[in-house]
Amino acid sequence: MNDRSAIAQQQLRSVTHIYRMRTQLQYSIPGNDFSGSLRVLIAEQEQAIRDALAERVYNSLGVQADTVNTASAVRKLLKSHAEEFVLAVVDTRLPDAPNGEVLESLTQNSIPTIALSSSITENVVERLQDRHIIDCVLKRNDEDIELIADIVERTLRNPQRKIIFYSNNDFNRKSIRQLLDIHRYTVIDVRNEAEIRRQLGAHPETSLVLIDYQSIQEDELHVINALRQQYRREDLSIAIVCDDHNSKSSARMLRAGATDVFYRQHQTEEFYYRVQRCVESIERVREIKFSATRDLLTGVYNRDYVFDIGEKFFASALRGDNPLAVAVLQVDNISELTTTHGIEVSNEVLKTTAQLLSAEFRKNDVLARYSADTFICLATNVGAHNARMVFERVRQKLAKVSIECHSHVVTTSATIGIATATGDSLLTMIANAEQQLEKAIINGRNSISLED
Repeated sequence: MNDRSAIAQQQLRSVTHIYRMRTQLQYSIPGNDFSGSLRVLIAEQEQAIRDALAERVYNSLGVQADTVNTASAVRKLLKSHAEEFVLAVVDTRLPDAPNGEVLESLTQNSIPTIALSSSITENVVERLQDRHIIDCVLKRNDEDIELIADIVERTLRNPQRKIIFYSNNDFNRKSIRQLLDIHRYTVIDVRNEAEIRRQLGAHPETSLVLIDYQSIQEDELHVINALRQQYRREDLSIAIVCDDHNSKSSARMLRAGATDVFYRQHQTEEFYYRVQRCVESIERVREIKFSATRDLLTGVYNRDYVFDIGEKFFASALRGDNPLAVAVLQVDNISELTTTHGIEVSNEVLKTTAQLLSAEFRKNDVLARYSADTFICLATNVGAHNARMVFERVRQKLAKVSIECHSHVVTTSATIGIATATGDSLLTMIANAEQQLEKAIINGRNSISLED
């Protein structure tokens, strides 16, 4: 292996490790799973770059790439599989297509393409004006492998990124939709302000509301202000697309709460970057909030979040609005599993337990990792009788689970303590549940104890 290839592979291993950690962190964030039917084409003359990109795409997304090193091989694949490719990464200076000729075959088949080039010639510049070329990356050194891989991953993830587009002008809607569709965003078309709010309610994961200025120019500030009353800047991006530059109008909309103002005369590339910035700024905030409230190993909530949200649950129970059950669940024999089989096996048991518990509890219940081998559940609108039935069902399901890890097959169970009397504070309820847990452990593990 030459020095260039070795460097590329070393960088790939480092980047892959980072992305695996990110995937663990994003345990329950939608958009991490990809269908095995996705197909990506990589045409690159340098084997080190070609192999590193293919491996990165597979390791981070589970998507298998078709790799070739000539334009003729690209055309052969397109002849029989053009409709299957959702993205192409192509060197503009392939041995048999040194002036970017291969791009024409891809754009004719409407395949979104990332162009790679060691230099940009006038001929290549002309070809890059096609709207199907979603980005162009200069190959200056091996570090650009990470940049290219990031663009690929972002484009493949875009179908899970939702944009609400408001326009009542058919021509404007079509032109903007074409641009967004090439980048594979999921776009929800609306034709009035009320529909924006309805769709936001139906799709709370939406990152961007994109508004055609022609549709709101009579009442531009009202529309923006109305959205900002419900959605803060860190919760939702709002961008306005205008026909002509008007600095005073732009300033008014930005002060009212718009994240950005676009202009139709902007280059297509600039439009894409502005949309990307609006979408990803919201995603970064959501990831920060997610990581601040989640347990890294299991993906369920962490201890701090329990005390934050739990006070609201307790206040509601104290008012008599909704009864509250607090359960502390200890996974049995974790220390013994670690001693016998190692930390990886015990960690797998904890992760599997968290997944099973998450599936059993309702959406409004809160499940968190409370300590090394203990979980806590805050179950709303659950009285003493129902609490016993709910957690007994959970206990029985856990006791039937077999977990395979590193050629070891282990079984697990849980001991559960439950408190349903409101008492004088959330801390009191948790302490009572812990006392019941100790009682159940004394009486025999894999059991439940509920306060009288």
